[in-house]
Amino acid sequence: MNKIAIIGDSTCDLTPELRKEYDIDYCRMIISWRDKEGKEVETFASLDWEVISHKDYFDMLASGVRVITAQVTEQEYDLVFKRHLDAGQDILYISCSSALSASVKLAERLVKEKYSKEYPDRKIAIVDPLNSCMAQGSMLLKAREMANAGTKLEDIASYFMEHRLEYNQVATVENLDTLKRAGRVKASKAFFGNLFGVKPILISDAIGNNYAIEKQKGRRNALLRCVQMVKESVVKPEEQTLWISEAECKPEDLDLLIGKIKEEIPFKEIRVVPMGPIIGGTTGKGTVGIYFVGKKVEVIGN
Repeated sequence: MNKIAIIGDSTCDLTPELRKEYDIDYCRMIISWRDKEGKEVETFASLDWEVISHKDYFDMLASGVRVITAQVTEQEYDLVFKRHLDAGQDILYISCSSALSASVKLAERLVKEKYSKEYPDRKIAIVDPLNSCMAQGSMLLKAREMANAGTKLEDIASYFMEHRLEYNQVATVENLDTLKRAGRVKASKAFFGNLFGVKPILISDAIGNNYAIEKQKGRRNALLRCVQMVKESVVKPEEQTLWISEAECKPEDLDLLIGKIKEEIPFKEIRVVPMGPIIGGTTGKGTVGIYFVGKKVEVIGN
């Protein structure tokens, strides 16, 4: 059985340390913005933050700069996929949600029209997780564990297609400005009608959209509501790691969130990672996302 390459993309939020530890690769999306002189900057949406630091990126967003995001290119798929195919490896690619990015559709077309013909002896499985950030990231980590345990490629892919809606997201943002500029979150116009003090609660719904399911008055209330929603949905917390993706949140906000989770829910472990440039670019500075395995998501945003 060929070794299985586990591949994600820029929305998976896996740090360089985690990618190295679990031997996970990823395909880079594109981000662009205009600098202070009006010059357009275009670069890869790197999880290594070579071009701009995590702090500077989210400070830039907070200043009102709009970041444009773009899907993985064919050239990037060629670079990453062919590197592993040429090394004699099969591929499991867990993409960003198809509701958030067209990347997965391009990957499926390339597999059908190009890679399957150029590499007839290799297997490639693509999973649309209907999620992103550390829901996608934790799937990639588990996929590596399954592959290392000898699970076949097709069985790993089948597992995630069956269980993908059990990977829950509960998130909130510092303010609505970046959300409104990006226009990537499903919510009614009435939801954004009163900006003052409104803190939306975002989930990933059953078709893979980021959906503003409710709103709270004030940051503290929003964070505490997130904890309550995790408590209501989580399954077997003592057997899993809770992941938090954060976009330059205030330390006191993270302390409140983590402290309350520890009080209320007996997770085996809680780990915090920096939120990546793609999802963070649409939600803004102060966003915090919580990711865990729980009850199957059935909500579909209006």
